[in-house]
Amino acid sequence: MYSLDVNFLRERRKREEPAKVTEDQGTQSLPSLEGNLPLIIGAVVGLAVPATVGGFWYLTNLQKAQVQREITTLEQEFSQLQSQQQQVTQKQEELAQAESNLTALANIFNKVKPLSAILEDVRDRAPDNVQINNLQQSESQGTIAFNLQGVGESYEAVNYFALTLQRSPLVQAKTVNLETAAQGNYNLELTGDLPPIVGELSPQPIVNYTLSFQLNDQSASELLPVLQEQGAIGLVTRIRTLEQKGIVQ
Repeated sequence: MYSLDVNFLRERRKREEPAKVTEDQGTQSLPSLEGNLPLIIGAVVGLAVPATVGGFWYLTNLQKAQVQREITTLEQEFSQLQSQQQQVTQKQEELAQAESNLTALANIFNKVKPLSAILEDVRDRAPDNVQINNLQQSESQGTIAFNLQGVGESYEAVNYFALTLQRSPLVQAKTVNLETAAQGNYNLELTGDLPPIVGELSPQPIVNYTLSFQLNDQSASELLPVLQEQGAIGLVTRIRTLEQKGIVQ
């Protein structure tokens, strides 16, 4: 009985051993991860590099497109700014031209001395015994001159008139010149029915004279009180308006 049991155990062991060998062989036939790890890493890297390059290329093109759009926008804005700058420059030139024209016009007004004011000033300076019969204006080489013709009671009266005319704020004193002074008779033209005694009156002796003078270089803005006193209200008003605007100092 004992012997049979032993044999049976041995037989079992023999049968179990091939199964163990087979299991070991099956285990040895599986691939090893450690041995293939470099290949796996290489494959992953091989796949990752094209993907990275492709992604970088895509991002670069996207960035280039964005930069190009920004450049286009800036160029458009720059073109608009250039156009606006040209408009601003043109308006500045037009404004400068308008200011120049206004200044030129103001200078013309400022150089004007109305003939009415001149005649009024001359009359105010003539004494009672001097009469002005004619006032003429002439121009030579840009200089305006005036010629007076009239009669005076005496030479002294005519000379006094010339001296007072030199003190006029409108006249250049050194240009006042008594051209002629000659004694004559003052003939009256009598009309109508007059008493006989009138015909017996002898002619009154007088002095016929001619006198010339030129205006001074003072501007109208410097002579506003005189011009206003002589009735040149329109010119005075214009000059004062130009002064308020700062065009005439």
